[in-house]
Amino acid sequence: MSSNQYSNYNLRQAEWEGILIDKWEPCKWKLWKAKQSAKDEFIKLEREYLRIKYSVTQANLALSLDAVKVKLKLTNGKTIALQGTFPCKPGDIGKNNSSNRQYTISLGFAANDVGLKAAIAKARNLDLLLMTKQFQWTAELLGKQAQKLIPISVESAVKTIGELINDYREEFWKTHEKNRQGIKTWESHYLRHLKKLPQDEFLTEDALESALKNTRANSNSRFYLAWQLKKFCQFCDFNGSKIIDSYATPLPQPTLRKIPTDEEVVNGFSTVGEPLSSHASKDVTKPEQWQWLYGMLATYGLRPHELFAIDLEAFTDTNNKFHLVYLNPSLTEGTKTGERSCGIPPLYPHWIELFDLKNIKFPQAGGSLSNKTALIHIKFRNIGIGFKPYDLRHAFAIRGHRLQVPIKTMADYMGHTVQEHTKTYQRWMSEDTNLQIYQEVVIHRQGTSKEALKERIKELEAENLSLKAENESLKGILIKHRLGELLNGG
Repeated sequence: MSSNQYSNYNLRQAEWEGILIDKWEPCKWKLWKAKQSAKDEFIKLEREYLRIKYSVTQANLALSLDAVKVKLKLTNGKTIALQGTFPCKPGDIGKNNSSNRQYTISLGFAANDVGLKAAIAKARNLDLLLMTKQFQWTAELLGKQAQKLIPISVESAVKTIGELINDYREEFWKTHEKNRQGIKTWESHYLRHLKKLPQDEFLTEDALESALKNTRANSNSRFYLAWQLKKFCQFCDFNGSKIIDSYATPLPQPTLRKIPTDEEVVNGFSTVGEPLSSHASKDVTKPEQWQWLYGMLATYGLRPHELFAIDLEAFTDTNNKFHLVYLNPSLTEGTKTGERSCGIPPLYPHWIELFDLKNIKFPQAGGSLSNKTALIHIKFRNIGIGFKPYDLRHAFAIRGHRLQVPIKTMADYMGHTVQEHTKTYQRWMSEDTNLQIYQEVVIHRQGTSKEALKERIKELEAENLSLKAENESLKGILIKHRLGELLNGG
């Protein structure tokens, strides 16, 4: 047989006893044309084709057992290709606009034992790149298509988790304003959780699991870490849902706070002005300055950082008859929810004088806004006052309910939505607080209504007697009038 005949021979068209070669069971490759001479070169090619086809089937079975998603494919009698689902090639679009689609990649592996081993090694390598989200279409993988595209680097730099987080940060700033609140959101809601990942490793399921294992089950930290890892994996186009979901935990119910009563708030004013001996030398803020800050938090329900956004000139203006507080977001590079749509009034105006708030005693300590805000939290903790700065804000919200201020109005005063107001602040209303509101609003109103009703009944009874007397008088006049008509007519 000439070499030309050998190279042009299409063994996949071979047939024996009415059975095409591709319909034959590859495991029975030795039985192919068993009755014919094995010296026939074509028969040798056909049996070798079946043997390699069987070997490919066995190799794919082994790859499946190892969870390798890239498989081998005997494209013809001469080469072994790789088949799997890969990110779309440049210019391609997946089914239903998916970013992935199935490709058969031909790298010229010969259909023999050496080519088989090389193809298996390449399949495992590509699967690892896909799993770690490091797969890139190189000129080798694109083949002839690479010549039609802009040159692609042979290997893109493999990025660690730390480098991916930096990319994530850049993406974050595309949709967020780079102000104080934006920075706080990134640090508190994003970076705080992502820092738990091993920064110098590649993004893998093991890396995700190492971070999740270090958080307590059924905790806030576990819930928010899982939530953020899902967003991060989505950005990195890494499928980590399975491992994240296995550690997922429902959002725990918050621990109930003990909101200070009005009496406790007033007593706290004196406590916050007492320096601790062990901290006195370090505390540069004077006692009267701490008291002024405390009084403003208690009277106006401010967030601690909003103390530094108060328009002091407008607050002390003589025309400010209702003692409204206005916030200037530019002083703190933005407040949490933007600028208030209205001034904030004191729900207890007499606290203005009680806490001497119009006599401004604003601390002049330097440092960043975050540091100055943190000092307030530290001060409350160190003096053992029994509640936190934010608890004064919760007390302000509950006070508004007791005074029957409409929920929408209270939400405006506090700078958030009605939904946030009802979800967050009504949750802290204890049984005693609810009972107090009931007594003040319902019982008092009911008592007032009873007294008013009694007075109204008395008025109606007197009016009824007056009408009866007037009715009798009219009857007498009518009788006299009719008698006069009868006498005249007679």
